[in-house]
Amino acid sequence: MHGTMLALALVVVGTAPVLAQQSRGEVRDVPWYQARPQILEETLRRCHRDARLAATWDCQNAEGAASSRMGQPLPNTLPRAGQGRQAPPVDSSGLPEPDFNPRTNPFGFTQLQAACANRASNPTHMFLPYCNQLDRYREGGAGGR
Repeated sequence: MHGTMLALALVVVGTAPVLAQQSRGEVRDVPWYQARPQILEETLRRCHRDARLAATWDCQNAEGAASSRMGQPLPNTLPRAGQGRQAPPVDSSGLPEPDFNPRTNPFGFTQLQAACANRASNPTHMFLPYCNQLDRYREGGAGGR
């Protein structure tokens, strides 16, 4: 009898969080959060502030939606033309080209010079598509975009 009561108490305690989550309303899935980035950010802030919420389905689905956008540029973070600056040139994937300005990136500029000077010895070097940037900057390193 005592063992039955103990088992019943464990079942009630174990199902309480699930029942509480379901009674709150609809649980949103990962695609729902992916389609609503503002709500996703708000949910993540709420989940990160309260550790008790981390185990809820909503928080776990929001985390899944956030992790699915890893490696993608954040929206509205690239400068746009007409806002005082010219938009940076983009490569074939649509991402901004690397900046080989000798003033801000002297090591990258030196590596680009070396790669472009030795094209014959390494025709597949990853810097070769950016050899056109050598023309943008003067040898003294005072050039800019």
